Amino acid sequence: MNTARLFHRVHGPDGAPVVVLLHPLATHSDLWLAQLPAWTTRFRVVCVDLPGHGRSPVLPEVTTLSQYAGEVRQVLDAIGVDRTALVGLSLGGMVAQAFALDWPERTRALVLAHTSARTEPAVRDLWSTRLQQAAGEGLAAQVPAILGRWFPAGFAASAPMTLQWVAAQIESTPFAGYAAAIGAIQRLDHLDQLHRITAPTLVVAGELDAAAPPALARLMADRLPTATLNTLPGTGHIGNVQQALAFTETVGAFLVQSLEPTASP
Repeated sequence: MNTARLFHRVHGPDGAPVVVLLHPLATHSDLWLAQLPAWTTRFRVVCVDLPGHGRSPVLPEVTTLSQYAGEVRQVLDAIGVDRTALVGLSLGGMVAQAFALDWPERTRALVLAHTSARTEPAVRDLWSTRLQQAAGEGLAAQVPAILGRWFPAGFAASAPMTLQWVAAQIESTPFAGYAAAIGAIQRLDHLDQLHRITAPTLVVAGELDAAAPPALARLMADRLPTATLNTLPGTGHIGNVQQALAFTETVGAFLVQSLEPTASP
């Protein structure tokens, strides 16, 4: 019986190595559409909508990153997957860290993109301010500021329809799901535990990422025993959209190397 509470879709060939994709705050699993055609030629890709995002329900009792990871584990249990690689971007990268810490025996490889491992007090306060603004004005009113943090101005000007697509995902996110995820982000504190993650790990940074600056990626990579750091030039916070080809190939090559060690891309 399928007991998973999160909406999920499985793509790619049966029997292939499994890769779970975890999206950023206020988006959903469709954000990975650019990666699916290439990655599903080699992997069985599981796209998950995190609690209160996309087609997944708000789960009021799920308040921590570890609990988010537990919901992802239920998805894997429901589809009969024991071990997986996880690709997480921003919030998704925080959930992927929690999964790897809680279930190392089920974690084959890890990609932590445009994310961090600890939320400092000043950043927690900043999240509180954003949440108050969203509560008072509505999430749609926050879209211009969110897009401004996520994408460099030059890209934004050159890709208005792409930004409109991302904006629609933000606007469709229930406030309760947005607020719960912010609460989980505010409690993020994995940095001193990263040494426990022994699975092969790729840390992806964006050179122009204001939300998760390259210095935070370097800090994470230095703490992870088997990490490689890759910085995408000229890239903001949502590298899989802004630099779709580079992101797809860079992460894809890492997954092939980690999951198919005798194969070549």
